[in-house]
Amino acid sequence: MPERPTFHRVIVAVDGSRHSDLALAVAIALAERDNARLAILTVIPNVSDSTAALAYGVPVDPIAMQFEADSGAERTMRKAIDAVPDEQPLDSVTRRGHAGPEIVAQVKEGRHDAVVLGARGLGRIGALFGSVSQYVLHHAGVAVFVAHAPED
Repeated sequence: MPERPTFHRVIVAVDGSRHSDLALAVAIALAERDNARLAILTVIPNVSDSTAALAYGVPVDPIAMQFEADSGAERTMRKAIDAVPDEQPLDSVTRRGHAGPEIVAQVKEGRHDAVVLGARGLGRIGALFGSVSQYVLHHAGVAVFVAHAPED
């Protein structure tokens, strides 16, 4: 049997969904197990650069939608940071753009050796851009753990 892998830099992508909450719990446990540095990442979509506003078929204010996305990401990040034990080495990163490519870019830039993310739960804006977990699985080039929260 091969030796159990050890991870040194674990990154978790959070978006406030219950799948993301499970991913955070898994990432914390993984980082604690291996004495790894943990990074929490949230990606804010560029609402004005997308067709998200038009997808609803009703007039919307893209500036207000961007403010809502920014504020939501800030709350999500604060909640995630608060869930991490004080003794856990921690970084927090916020990126802007499409979640899949931004997660992969951060994995590579941060030289992470494991990424944990939720199976679903991209929110009403992010859901328009396709499967983030599938994108990360195919492009990250490191161990990818996808957390799927059980149905209630």
